[in-house]
Amino acid sequence: MGQNAIVYARVSTIRQADHDLSIPDQIAHAERYCKERNIEIVGTYVDPGASARDDNRPQFQRMMDDVKSGAIRADMVLVHSFSRFFRDAYGFAVYSRMLEKSGTRLMSMTQETGEGAQADLMRQILSSFDEYQSAETAKHVTRSMIENAKRGFWNGAAAPYGYKTIIVERHGNKDKKKLDLEPQEAEIVKLIFQLYLYGDGKTGPLGIKNLVSYLNGRGVKNRNGKPFRIQHIQEALRRPAYIGTHYFNRTESRTRKPRPREEWVEIAVPPIVEESIFHAVQAQLDARNPTMTPPRIASSRILLTGVATCDSCGAPMRTRTGKNGQYWYYTCSRSADMGKTGCAGVTVPMGKLDAIVTDALCGQVLQPDRLEHMLGSLLARNSGRRAAAQARLKELKRERRELDQKLEKLTDALEKGVPLDTVKTRITQRQNEREQVSRVISFVNREIDSPLSAVTPAKLEAFSKGLRARLQEEGEPGFRKAYLRLLLDNVAVAKGRVRISGRKDVLAYQLTAEKPLPPSMVPTFVGEWCTRHDSNV
Repeated sequence: MGQNAIVYARVSTIRQADHDLSIPDQIAHAERYCKERNIEIVGTYVDPGASARDDNRPQFQRMMDDVKSGAIRADMVLVHSFSRFFRDAYGFAVYSRMLEKSGTRLMSMTQETGEGAQADLMRQILSSFDEYQSAETAKHVTRSMIENAKRGFWNGAAAPYGYKTIIVERHGNKDKKKLDLEPQEAEIVKLIFQLYLYGDGKTGPLGIKNLVSYLNGRGVKNRNGKPFRIQHIQEALRRPAYIGTHYFNRTESRTRKPRPREEWVEIAVPPIVEESIFHAVQAQLDARNPTMTPPRIASSRILLTGVATCDSCGAPMRTRTGKNGQYWYYTCSRSADMGKTGCAGVTVPMGKLDAIVTDALCGQVLQPDRLEHMLGSLLARNSGRRAAAQARLKELKRERRELDQKLEKLTDALEKGVPLDTVKTRITQRQNEREQVSRVISFVNREIDSPLSAVTPAKLEAFSKGLRARLQEEGEPGFRKAYLRLLLDNVAVAKGRVRISGRKDVLAYQLTAEKPLPPSMVPTFVGEWCTRHDSNV
C-alpha cells in the first residue's frame, strides 16, 4: 500500500516569491520525488515571503492545524530541506514532535536521515546548523545595509510620507536609492505641524484627534488614498527625517527592541519642517504626554509648575509649604531630594516669584514697542520663506493648468463619441489629481498671505493691553497659567536673579489669531526671546 504526503514549500522574501525563484522548483521536485517512490500528494501548503525563524506563517499554521485535527491524514510532511520547515532549533524540535504525535513524520527530499535515534540526532544537528546559518546570513545582510546607509543610500523600505525614492546610482544590477521630496505630501506634512502647533488661525493648536478630523473632513488623503488615522499623525510629528536626518538601525529587526544610540546610522535627507517648529512640537507632545508631564502638574492651578527650573542644576522647581500650609514656596527639587550635596539650591516664596515673572512679562515683553520690534524681526526672517512659497505656488498653478488641459482633451474625446468606459478611469484620476493640487495651492496661499504684516498699531495696542490685564487679574488662575505656559519656555531661578525666555513666533501668531487660545489648547515651546534685563528676586 502506497504512502501519502503533504508538501510544504516556503521562500524567505516577497521578492523571491514574486520572481518564482524557489517555490515552483520546490513543488516540481516534490512531485518528481513522490512519483519515483509511489507516494501520493494529498495536500500542498505554500508560504511565499515568510521567515522560518518563527511560526508566524499562515499556511504553516493551517497545515499544522489540519494535521492535528485529522482534517488531513498523511504519513509525512515533505520539504525540500529542513530549513524550509524551521530555521530555529527549538521551534524545529517542538513542531516536528507535534507531527510525530499525530502519526506524521517530517521528511526532507535533500537531507535524508533515515529513522531511529541516529536520525533524530542528525535532524537536530541539521536544524542547529540551519539556525546558525540563518543568524550568520542575517548578520551579513545587516552589515551590508548599515554600510549602504553610511554611504547615504536608502535601504529598500517604503519612503516616509512626504518623500519618494529616486535612483541615484546603479551598481551592477542593483539600484542605489535616496530620498527626495514628494511635493504635495511635503506640503501636507508642513500643514500638520502648523495645525498642531498653531491651529488654522481661527482656533488654537489642534490636538491629534482634532487634527485627524480636520484633515479627513477636508478630503486630505493619506498616501494609499485612505483617511488619516491617529497613528499616522503621531508618527509624523515624531519623525526626525522631517528636519533632515533619518536614523537607520534604530531597532533590532527580529525583536523590534531599540538598539543603543551609538549603533544608529544617520542619513541626510531633504528637510521639510523648520527645526524650531519641529522642536516646539516635540516639547508640546511631551507636555501633553501623561507619562512625561504628570497630570497633577498639567492640571495644577499653581502658575509655574512645569516651567520654573533651578538655574544652578537645571532641575524643576518644586512646591513646598511652611507653617502648616500657611506659606508656599518654589524650591529646587534636586536640593530637596539630595540635600546640599546635590545642589546648593534656591527657595523663593511662590507669590513673589509669580509676581516677578508676571510683572516682567507684562512690563517688558508685552509692551507695544517690544512687540512691534519682535514682530518686525520675525517678518524679516520670514521674507525668504515667502519667496520660496511663491515659487512653489507658481509651479503648482502650472501643474493645475496642465491637468485642466488634460481634462479638456478627455471631455473633447467624449464629445467626439469615445465611449465613457474608455476614458472614465482617466477622468476620475485627473480630477482627483487636480483636487489634490488645488488643496496644496490653498495651503501655500495661506502661508504666503500670512497675516503677520497686517497687524495695525491699534490691534497691537489692544492685544498688549488686554493680555496684560488678564495676566495680572487674580481671579483667573486657569487663564493666567495657560498663557504663561504658552508664552514662557523657561523660568530659570537663581539667587538674586530670574531669567525668562520664550518664542517670538508664538506671540506673533497670538497677535493674528481671530480668537484667544482656550487654556486647554495651550502648548509649551522652545525659547527664543528673553527679557531685556534679568529680573531681581
